[in-house]
Amino acid sequence: MKRILAFLVVACCCLVAFAQNAKLSREEYIQKYAQLAVMEMQRTGIPASITLAQACLESSNGNSDLAIASNNHFGIKCHSSWQGKRIYHDDDAKGECFRVYNEVYDSYIDHSNFLRNGQRYAFLFEFDKNDYTSWAYGLKRAGYATNPEYPKLLIKIIEDFQLQKYDTMTPEQFKENSKKEKEPEDLVVKGDAPKSTIAPPTPWTNEPIATKHNTKVYKNNGKKFVILQKNETIFQISRRFGIPMWKLYACNDFKAGQDLKEGTMVYIEQKSLRADSKYTTHTVRAGETFYTISQLYGMQANRLAKINKANVDNTLEEGTNIYVRKYVFKTE
Repeated sequence: MKRILAFLVVACCCLVAFAQNAKLSREEYIQKYAQLAVMEMQRTGIPASITLAQACLESSNGNSDLAIASNNHFGIKCHSSWQGKRIYHDDDAKGECFRVYNEVYDSYIDHSNFLRNGQRYAFLFEFDKNDYTSWAYGLKRAGYATNPEYPKLLIKIIEDFQLQKYDTMTPEQFKENSKKEKEPEDLVVKGDAPKSTIAPPTPWTNEPIATKHNTKVYKNNGKKFVILQKNETIFQISRRFGIPMWKLYACNDFKAGQDLKEGTMVYIEQKSLRADSKYTTHTVRAGETFYTISQLYGMQANRLAKINKANVDNTLEEGTNIYVRKYVFKTE
C-alpha cells in the first residue's frame, strides 16, 4: 500500500509539472484568440492587431500568473467602477487590485468596453483602425501603461507576427482565411445545379451519440450538435459545455441578437466546409436561406454561398436548386 501511495504522489507531481510546463507559444496564443479580436474590432472599432498585441504582452501569451488565476489578459486593474470579483497581485506597487473574469472571452469584452467607454481613450477612435502605430503611441499617451517602451513593444509584436493582416478582416473572412481544409484546385463548379435526387437530411431525428451535462448530443456530417429546448438559451449551453458565447455564434453562423427558438440546432464545434458525400444538391423549400440550409447539412453558411457564387444574405427562391458540395469534374 505504501508503494502504491508513493507512486501516486510521484505521478501527481509529474502531472503538475507537465501542466506547468505546457505553456502557449506566442503563435499558439494568436491562433487561439485572433478570431475573438477580429469580432471585437467589428463591434467596437479597436484594431484587432492592437488587441492581440496588448493581450500577448500583458498576459505573457496567456501564461502569466495573473492570466491563469483570473483570466485577466490585459492587466486591467479594479478601479472604483469595478463591481466584479477581485484578485490582488504585485505590479507597479505591492498587492494591487486586478479584475477577475469567468472566461478569457469576458476579459476581451471588458478590455474593449474599457477603451470604448473611457473618456481618456476617446481620442484613439479618431485614428484609422489600420493605423496601429498611432493606436500604440496613443495608448501610452492615455496612460494605459507606465513602461516608456510600451508602444515599441506593441509595434514589434504586431510586425513580427504580421498582426496587421487582421485589421482588414471581417469575422467571416477570418473563418475563410484560417480554414484548415483545402479543396483541390482542379475541382470546379460546372453549370447550373441539377435537381436534387435525394431527400435533404433531418438531423434532429438522429439517435443521440451521447448525453453530456444532462443534454443529448447528436452528430451531423461528423459534427456534434445539441437541440435547444423549451425556455433554454444559448447562454446556458455556453456555460454547460464551457464554450464561449462568441464561439457558439461563430460555429453556427448565428447573428448577434438573433431570436433562437425551441428546436434550433446548435453546433458545439465548427461546421464542415461541405455536406456529406452522399449529397450534391438541395432544392430550396419555402422560407429557407443559406443559413438554415447550412444547419441542415452541417456546413458553413459562407462556404455554401460561395460554392453557389452568391452572397450569404441573398434571398433564395423556392424550387431553386443549389449545390451543397461542389459538382466537380477534372479539368483537361
